[in-house]
This record gives sequence, structure tokens and C-alpha cells, in this order.
Amino acid sequence: MTTAFVLSGGGNLGAMQAGSVAALMEAGIEPEIFVGASVGALNAAFLACRPGLDGAQALRAAWERLRREEAIQLSPMHAVLGFLGLRDCLISARRLRRLIQRWIPVQRLEETTRPVAAVATDALSGEAVILERGPILDVLAASAAIPGLFPPVKIDGGWLIDGSLSANHPVLQAQDLGAHEIYLIATTTAARLAPPRGAVAIAMNSVSLMSAQASRVHVAEAQRRARDLVPTGEPPAPGPFDYGQSAVLAESSYRRTQRWLDEGLPASTGPDPIDSDAGPPKSQAVEREGGPVVS
Repeated sequence: MTTAFVLSGGGNLGAMQAGSVAALMEAGIEPEIFVGASVGALNAAFLACRPGLDGAQALRAAWERLRREEAIQLSPMHAVLGFLGLRDCLISARRLRRLIQRWIPVQRLEETTRPVAAVATDALSGEAVILERGPILDVLAASAAIPGLFPPVKIDGGWLIDGSLSANHPVLQAQDLGAHEIYLIATTTAARLAPPRGAVAIAMNSVSLMSAQASRVHVAEAQRRARDLVPTGEPPAPGPFDYGQSAVLAESSYRRTQRWLDEGLPASTGPDPIDSDAGPPKSQAVEREGGPVVS
């Protein structure tokens, strides 16, 4: 019986996943495999290098220390060159790659302690691409490469962009990798009352809205197979460049997941026996979806 943690995209809402994972691991729920898209891939790789509760707590602490300038480099000149077509993005990925280097202590994805897979999107076909090996910087940068904002990444001859565009909730991909019991940990926030301010922030939010629409099919499929779904806390969404709310987001998700666990998991901790004709295995969902999708 293979258990997977599946982590969705969500940009600076990734701190929410850190809180939920800490609560799950405190309850003794640990996966054999991690699967993530966009910022979920970064969190998944972090946890795959540091399995267990200590790793979950380290991820939460890392998010609480993180500041915007460590993850995103905003340069008016870079943005102008992008608008003029002299660059293929508005935001350099240099600081994102530095963050990956600091957080992930391996050179290649297949070197993590636990298996991990990152989901990206083929920039030409729009199909989801599951990455289980390759240079860690390229793999995680590709999974988070919002088109137009961050540069696409070339891996094995193909150009890849943000995985949240094709599989923001990669439950089906986790099942393809052999997972039987799946915990979907997403990044749901309350609906915005007004668009965010700034052209880049509005672009980020637009990508988030499009990926959320596409994700509904995957979420519906996950719900069809799920035994138990956890209501979302849905905190107010910070601005896409606001990394100062990470401690609040992590604590909110930690407490919400704790309450779900205290209310009691299903009678059996694993899925019902599945015969060969019954379809794919079941999943459980700790839902947190819908925030900005940039990593």
C-alpha cells in the first residue's frame, strides 16, 4: 500500500502546505512518495530530502523566514525588455533558482531520500509532464515557470512551463506512479474582493484563475474517489508578492488539519480493497486551492 502526499501550486501560499504536512506527520501519517506542481513541487522536494516530522517542521520554519526578495527579483528593466520581446519573460528566475539551491541539498531529483515527482506542462502541447529525474534546478524551475512571467525551461529537448496549468492537483499523476492512498494538500483561500494591484500581480492572478478552472475537473475526479474530504479554512489571500503572512498561513492550516485529524479519520487508514476492475485507487484530500500560482 503506497501513500502519497500530493501538493498543488499556490505561490506564496505554499506556507499553508507546510502547516498541513506538519499536522499530518505529527499524527503519524507519512508518505512513501511526494508529487507536486509549481510551489508544491518545491515543497515536495524539500520534504523528500528530509522525511519525517523534523523535515515538516523545517519546511514550516523555512517558509516563515522567507522574504519576497529571496524568491522573486523584480526589475523594471527586465520587464521592459520582456515587453519589447527582447527577453522571454518579465521576471528573472535567478533568485528562484538560488532559493532552490538553498532549500534542496541535492543536485538531481532522483537523489532525494524519498521518491518525488514534479509536474510541469509541455509549452507546445499543453500536456502534463511528470518528471522523476533530472537536474534539480531545471526541474523545479520548470514546474514553477508561469508563462510570460518566468522563462520556460528546456529539458530533454522539450520546453516546459508551470505544472499548475495542466495538473494543479496531480492526483491522477500520483496514481499513475503507483500511489494507493493519496492526501491532496492544496492552497484554497477566500475569494478576493478586488483584483490585486499592479500589472504583474494581475497577470499572476489571471493565471491562477485559469489553472483553478482547469483544476476543477481533476478535483471532481479526486472527490469521486475520495473517502473523506476536509473543509478548507480559506484564509484571506495575501498579495502575490506578500511573503510576510507565511507564519499566519502555516498556523491556520496546521490548526485546521489538526481539527480534521481530531475529528477522526475514516475507520480504516487505508483504502478499501480494490479489485482489478474497480478503477483507480482512492484518495483523501486536505484541500487548500486557489491562490496565486507563482512560486
